[in-house]
Amino acid sequence: MERAESNRTNDHNGNGHSLLREVVADCKPRRRPRGHVVVIGGAGFVGSALVPKLLAHDYRVTVLDAFLFGTESVVRSGRRRVSLLKGDLRSVEAVVRGCRNATAIVHLGGLVGDPACAHDTDLTLEINLKASSMIAEVARGLGVPRLVFASTCAVYGASDDQLDEDSPVAPVSVYARSKAESEELLIAGTDDAFRPTALRFGTFHGISPRPRFDLVVNLLTAKAVRERRLTIFGGSQWRPFIHVDDGADAIISCLEAPEEVVGGQVFNVGSDGQNYTLAQVAELIQMVVPETEVIYEKANSDEANYNVSFEKIRRELGFVPRRSLVEGICQIKAAVESDEIGDYTEIRFNNHKHLASGNAVEALNRLASPVSTVLPSTSAAGAS
Repeated sequence: MERAESNRTNDHNGNGHSLLREVVADCKPRRRPRGHVVVIGGAGFVGSALVPKLLAHDYRVTVLDAFLFGTESVVRSGRRRVSLLKGDLRSVEAVVRGCRNATAIVHLGGLVGDPACAHDTDLTLEINLKASSMIAEVARGLGVPRLVFASTCAVYGASDDQLDEDSPVAPVSVYARSKAESEELLIAGTDDAFRPTALRFGTFHGISPRPRFDLVVNLLTAKAVRERRLTIFGGSQWRPFIHVDDGADAIISCLEAPEEVVGGQVFNVGSDGQNYTLAQVAELIQMVVPETEVIYEKANSDEANYNVSFEKIRRELGFVPRRSLVEGICQIKAAVESDEIGDYTEIRFNNHKHLASGNAVEALNRLASPVSTVLPSTSAAGAS
């Protein structure tokens, strides 16, 4: 009798406590998601950096993407889960299916970059402009109040003045035109129930889970590391630069700001201190990668040139990028020198090459039907 009593006591004081802790843990209320964010284009360069940050901020996330480069960029080990929906952003059915029960939409989808968009103007306007209009209508129809649209500072075109959100837009490329016109139609639809925001990003740099080497800083740095030579066309043109992680942070800042602050607004995204000429970019790369030869060639006559003010986003949202251009150059250098990248000229790292190959267009045409596919839910990493 004493031995049996002793065993019960041991269970209570030892393994019993462990079992009790497990039961109590299961009964504790779990942290509720802060909202359901649908990221259109969430497997791309910016989206793959944004998704894990959203999950780390306790958002529920759905990624709607064509997954032309696969799902690897949003697949990570961990306990948090993200829903993947394979579909074309031109498909009303796919967008409606992805955005049901959403509290916010982040629209990063579309063809990106001047060379890729110049390949087929009609396709660019269909994907970047017409689809954006449809996505806005779906958001309004479903009662989704927030839509964050990824635009670009390239809408400013060419100017010798410092430019802010009130400066006139004058796009010199099909890509910039598609963004400027999308901004206009989205902002014009603002009302009490629909509060879109356009974020005009500077030129991105840095490494994300879906790397790109058709971005000027990334490409020039890779050339310096592998070939010890890079070519600059012109050199006096100004560009604002922003690290991809900072761009993702800006989107979250916008999602978490009061609707009355960001609704119907346009924000330049970057920092005044990261406006550089292309010649200055080359100098920074030479500093990080010594013995790099810089060759200067004549610039194209229609070259964009814009020096941008970021005072508004700093004042209204308190947003200041944390990563410098030199940090991005160092990050690219380390990635290219390691086994992480391999051949930076591969088609998978270049939007224009992928589109020009015909594979991307063929895949998009197959997805253009109203059919969308729900992929198995996949674990995603925490914030990078």
